[in-house]
Amino acid sequence: MANDFDSRTPRDTGWINLEEPREVRYWTRVLAVTESRLRSAVGACGDSTQAVCRYLGLPAPRRHSDLAPLE
Repeated sequence: MANDFDSRTPRDTGWINLEEPREVRYWTRVLAVTESRLRSAVGACGDSTQAVCRYLGLPAPRRHSDLAPLE
């Protein structure tokens, strides 16, 4: 059985899925950006988490434990 953390984080944290409102909320919180800024970053560089972090000038989360659970 998955713990609460596993059930509240995106299934694949290597990609940002803008079609899922829950993931948009998650990534805006984790990256501390607005939804507009997140969408702009994904539009500019693609949906790879590492590419988006690089575009935003942020360090990419490296481990599952670096990521916050969804609420």
